Amino acid sequence: MPIVTVSMTDSDLEELEFLLKEGEFSNRSDVVRHAVQALMSEHRNIESANGVITAVVTALYYKKGQGHNISAVQHEFKDNISATIHSHARDGSCIEVMIVTAKADIVRDFLKKLRAQKKVLKVEACLIGGST
Repeated sequence: MPIVTVSMTDSDLEELEFLLKEGEFSNRSDVVRHAVQALMSEHRNIESANGVITAVVTALYYKKGQGHNISAVQHEFKDNISATIHSHARDGSCIEVMIVTAKADIVRDFLKKLRAQKKVLKVEACLIGGST
């Protein structure tokens, strides 16, 4: 099996260690493999969707230092976002929850543009309506 080196923040490493212990995984690699499989499952669901779909999109990003363009991406897709919720996490990061309804290729483009932002830490999408 190939060996891959991953850089992460101290807090992410603490979370990895927590998941290792609480999830009763054999080792760190098992935790990372499980996380990659979950992300791939989400990706496959979105990639296989067609027609008009609805997704709940959650983005976690650093507010400190700005340097992100979350608002610009939201404005670009404003006709497809029916609701947003903005909240602050204890560590100073921001959380955006958005309900997006559009043709599947537009939703995929929206997700790619969100993930491309430098200060975005995490983007999750849950397909809740439409055809697959």
